[in-house]
Amino acid sequence: MLKQILSGDLGLKSEIIIGVIVLAVVYLITTAIRRHGKKYPPGPYGLPLFGYAPFLTEKPYLKFIEISKQYGDIFSISMGTERWVILNSADAIKEALLKPEFLNRPPYGPLTPFKKESPFFTSPIHVWQEQRKFVVQSMKDLGLGKSKIEDHVKDEINAFIEVVKSHGGKPMDLKEPLAPSMSNNITALVFGVRHDYDHPDRKLLDKNAEDINKHIQELGFLHLFPWMKHLYFSKDSKYQIVANGFKSSHKLFRKMIEEHKKTLDPENIRDYVDRYLIEMKSRKDKDPKTTFNENTLADSASDMFGAGSETVFTSVLWCVYIMAAYPQLQKKVQKEIMDVIGPDRMAELLDQKSMPFTHATILEVLRFITIAPLNFLHYTTVDATLKDYFIPRNTAILANFWAVHHDTRYWEDPNSFKPERFISEDGKSVVKPPNYMPFSMGKRSCPGETMAYMEIFLYFATILQRFNAAFPEGYKPTFNSHFALSLRPEDFKIRFLSRNQS
Repeated sequence: MLKQILSGDLGLKSEIIIGVIVLAVVYLITTAIRRHGKKYPPGPYGLPLFGYAPFLTEKPYLKFIEISKQYGDIFSISMGTERWVILNSADAIKEALLKPEFLNRPPYGPLTPFKKESPFFTSPIHVWQEQRKFVVQSMKDLGLGKSKIEDHVKDEINAFIEVVKSHGGKPMDLKEPLAPSMSNNITALVFGVRHDYDHPDRKLLDKNAEDINKHIQELGFLHLFPWMKHLYFSKDSKYQIVANGFKSSHKLFRKMIEEHKKTLDPENIRDYVDRYLIEMKSRKDKDPKTTFNENTLADSASDMFGAGSETVFTSVLWCVYIMAAYPQLQKKVQKEIMDVIGPDRMAELLDQKSMPFTHATILEVLRFITIAPLNFLHYTTVDATLKDYFIPRNTAILANFWAVHHDTRYWEDPNSFKPERFISEDGKSVVKPPNYMPFSMGKRSCPGETMAYMEIFLYFATILQRFNAAFPEGYKPTFNSHFALSLRPEDFKIRFLSRNQS
């Protein structure tokens, strides 16, 4: 990270460096005075100005575990001129994320420069509270947990399966058909449309999403120095690629919103945008300063599209990867699929209750991999306490879910893949342990968790019903991953062999 900050293409001037150093010294002095006499979480400071940021690895969740061995489950760390508190135990995470004092977002973060009115990732807490409640209720009203959304997902899976079949069992990149399939599920919910995989709008959204996912983590120093975005002059810099991706998608979302406004029929609500437009008008009539406006709608749609497609997409990639890596386990899942569903009928969400091993395998994938190893930063709105520690207001809080999911205090042999850990003693049902938190927890947990579980189960069960997943000859699985918005597997090829041909 330090190398990125000091690289020549940033064009840093000595005057800027001196100015920032002065600010850093003032901040450290005032912070020390403020904390005097308080029991603040211990931890390393690192370098002046940059803090500990230069010493973090590409997988900071692992580095945090290493630091916790010296300082404990709750420690603080200097990140630039800010001091973050890192949580590495289930108890600490639960206490923090369930307290209202810890529910805000900081005025900085990886998405802040690009999404000014995102209700979930950048906006003040009152915006999030109002918008989240509406999102959750809208998803229920539009059919989540009922047949409407499930039927659409099943249709989308059938289109995906046809593309997989067309490869005839030859090695293929699963991402190519899976990405548009997943994003179609979200655009159907939000905008009421699906696009063929080669549709220009579909390709544009998927390209933008991939560009953002690829580079957003590399811009992590903008958490610490937001003003650095003004030092990027190159049109092909990573910052500009990410900024252009957000801008391009946002422009398309606004276009779709305008089309909805022209065809809106309150008696025939088609999707999330329709519901929002109706709600927006109702609230503006009562309160002109309502948080419901078209800018927030566009960013809300962007939040749902990005989070909804990326999490499920990555989860299914890992499900397939792990089945190919453990063929005997794959056969066990397939046997349950055949016993319950058979070779012809398509899986339904209700089948999940009768398929504990398949369900447990999915849960174990989400624990073993931990798709989101770190949560988006939380922020204290007032002075607070956590365990025996004093946490001053305006402190960033980061939960390390990876640490919890791989902690021997909560899991036996956590570094081994064992679906059985989620199955009841009688083998007839699934049990989620209290320290299982793949979608975060508390009021800031993912509002699309129910839909995500549905999609993962339907894709996973259908793929293994129709195919055997196998790596190309000679390939040895490594489980290497790349940490971006989620923990993606490194690029790999997979063979889908028809069950009656393999």
